[in-house]
Amino acid sequence: MKNSPLLVLIIFLITNCAEKKESETDIRNNILTTYNNMYISYGEGTDEFFKYFENDFVRVTPSGDLLRGMEKQKNEWNNYLKTHSVGLESFGKPEMIISNNQVVTIGDYNEYFINRETKDSTHNRGVYIATWRKQENGSWKICVDTWHSGLDKE
Repeated sequence: MKNSPLLVLIIFLITNCAEKKESETDIRNNILTTYNNMYISYGEGTDEFFKYFENDFVRVTPSGDLLRGMEKQKNEWNNYLKTHSVGLESFGKPEMIISNNQVVTIGDYNEYFINRETKDSTHNRGVYIATWRKQENGSWKICVDTWHSGLDKE
């Protein structure tokens, strides 16, 4: 009986120090919130949406080229924004494939790029696919992404 407090302390430590696993519902909710925030940030036409990406993320371009890292892509985006503005018309709720500390999202979008000088616009309707990885701090960031435009207008 004199070991009872020690036993209670051990049981308490084991049950409270064990890593709490995030439920699939919580993962879905966290990803959906982050996904929506990323798209809203993208639609504002700045480079702020890059905060939702890992620094060394991999991008597969529609032509099949592989790009790695944020800096070059962020610079290219900012150069593009000097001559064009973004008009994000809509983005859909993504389908999600959930596995251990990783989620794949597949969603659609409608956007316009407007030439700042001529005011001519280009419409894109397409699909955006991203793989999100859970970070040490519990947040989710994109580690791989790709997109493909060219779907017919609805």
